[in-house]
Amino acid sequence: MYVPIHGVGLRDMLWAHGFKVYLIDEYCTSVTCPGFATLALAVLASATTDAAQPGVVGSKRQATEAMLARTPRPAVYHHQRRSDSSSCNGYSELCSKRFNEVAYATTHNSYAHGDNIAANQNKDIRQQLNDGIRGFMLDLYKLGSGSSDDPYLCHTSCTLLNGGKLVDALKDFKTFLDANKNEVVTIFIENAQPFSAADMAKAFTNAGLEDYAFSPSDASSSSNADGSSGDSGFKWPSLEDMIDSSKRLVIFTDSNADAAVPWILNEGSYAVQTSYTVEQGSSFDCKPLKQIQPLWVMNHFVFTNYTVLGFDFERPAPGSAGSVNTLNSIVEQSKLCTNDGHFANFVTVDYYDVGDTFKAVAKINGVSYKSTAVDTFAIDSNEDTKSAATTGPTATFSLTALAVLLSAGFTLF
Repeated sequence: MYVPIHGVGLRDMLWAHGFKVYLIDEYCTSVTCPGFATLALAVLASATTDAAQPGVVGSKRQATEAMLARTPRPAVYHHQRRSDSSSCNGYSELCSKRFNEVAYATTHNSYAHGDNIAANQNKDIRQQLNDGIRGFMLDLYKLGSGSSDDPYLCHTSCTLLNGGKLVDALKDFKTFLDANKNEVVTIFIENAQPFSAADMAKAFTNAGLEDYAFSPSDASSSSNADGSSGDSGFKWPSLEDMIDSSKRLVIFTDSNADAAVPWILNEGSYAVQTSYTVEQGSSFDCKPLKQIQPLWVMNHFVFTNYTVLGFDFERPAPGSAGSVNTLNSIVEQSKLCTNDGHFANFVTVDYYDVGDTFKAVAKINGVSYKSTAVDTFAIDSNEDTKSAATTGPTATFSLTALAVLLSAGFTLF
């Protein structure tokens, strides 16, 4: 991290002794711009040691100005200003708020879309990004014995629903972040296989996302060695700071976080989730499943019971989205969190495009709702109805395969 030094007093002193003052990029320090740092020290030495010698000051001023004229201007190293300083995730009111003070529309099993019994969404990740979803839950699996070791996005089993390679989905996030400089995005990884931190990091790096990935070391104070916040005094930066530094992608994993990859964070050290097994017709609560952490994942979706070939199982409930994803239903659950002293950060839903998810998130954030949709991706009209299970070679769905999975104790929820 590069800390700017604002030397108003030094500037005034130099002006008083006849020096011209040149603005050196505030994010360049002696590590980045050693030539300019040395020159600045020389100017300071001239001003302080020879202040009482007017003739000497004049000659040194001329020498310094000549040196400045010959010295190339350094390139900006790290920070890029926002292209639109009035907006952060679509709202100017959110810019000054810390990451943990903002609510984000989030999709449960974001990759699991289309006409499939195990799908949780109607739209794919590209459309979700276009529409304003800023939190994503991704489940990682291997295809199977003898297959690729790459992480795949699958629900319960890659035989049942295969959303393709993780790296391919991540390339869409790269495209989106490149095109939308004022957006902060969060990914939650359910590391079902599980994969090592290095294996997960490889996919992000190959997709070109590592430079966007936020690490606690990018903030005002660092985390513990295991990636947890602990007692280190870590504070989340504001959205504005994350955007200005271009560290706009936050990545959590529920297992195998490793200090060697500091930008893949241990979810349990930063966030806690509410129940994700609420049956259709039941009420939501805001009880944490594990130890309380500053970030609150408020799961707001339900399952329904289903029978196939004599097997009873739990599956997503698309028919319930119209009543579950209402403004009142979502906000009322968030109030339960507020009453317990918690802020609902990640409002996680199934079938986000049905109901009032975005309006509810705006209300939780205390802003007047407006559409924050973009058109980064041109969406194929046929894509909305295409089964995610058709995107991979082992994705063919059959009732026989489902029966085998259910007999082994799998659930689709």
